[in-house]
Amino acid sequence: MAIDLKDLLGEYLLEVNPNNESNEPYRQVPTSDLDNKVVAIYFSAHWCGPCQHLTPILAKHYKEVQSELHDRFDIVFLSSDENEIAFNEYFSSMPWKALPYSERDREKKLSEKLNVDGIPTLVVLSADGKVISTDGVGGIYEQNADAIRYWLNGGLKSGENYEWLGVSCQGCQMKPLIGQRYHCSACDNYNLCTKCQENGHEHELMVIPQKLTTIANLVWKGIKVDP
Repeated sequence: MAIDLKDLLGEYLLEVNPNNESNEPYRQVPTSDLDNKVVAIYFSAHWCGPCQHLTPILAKHYKEVQSELHDRFDIVFLSSDENEIAFNEYFSSMPWKALPYSERDREKKLSEKLNVDGIPTLVVLSADGKVISTDGVGGIYEQNADAIRYWLNGGLKSGENYEWLGVSCQGCQMKPLIGQRYHCSACDNYNLCTKCQENGHEHELMVIPQKLTTIANLVWKGIKVDP
């Protein structure tokens, strides 16, 4: 089931005015500009130290792949700032769109629907409304600009082609781990691919289920989806 982002974000978003045209810091752009795009929802705030660390990194990788995007990917900033002055200062450094600060109720509702329990959080949605990742932050730190390329190529895949973004096989060092994932709860962050688990392991291995869902199912079930 495809999700109309207008229902979640309203009729329009803000964008930093290039070269400060018309002496206005921002311009309004219709939310419909997000149609047919992979969209990353960025929950963040100026007062948050980890957010301050992530934002320039995210902006760097976003700009790095601009020539490849062909208008197929965008980011929308949803602010948790305490006042509009902080929002304005923070958003002025971002090369993407933002929900207007006045739409605080929408930010709170969307945060609750997506079970966002802290910031920074980057939730990535496919063009047809499916959740590609609820850990876009981890993707950026693990894969850099390749995370965005990965999301543009469809993100999560099923069966033998399923890609565990940010997870590697401790046996053959395949990263990301592709296919079935076998996890050892007795070892620290220990995962094996299908081929390596056939070689055996000293502890019992648990198969981690592959997950892919839509926003509608996510909200209805009240769960988070881990990539």
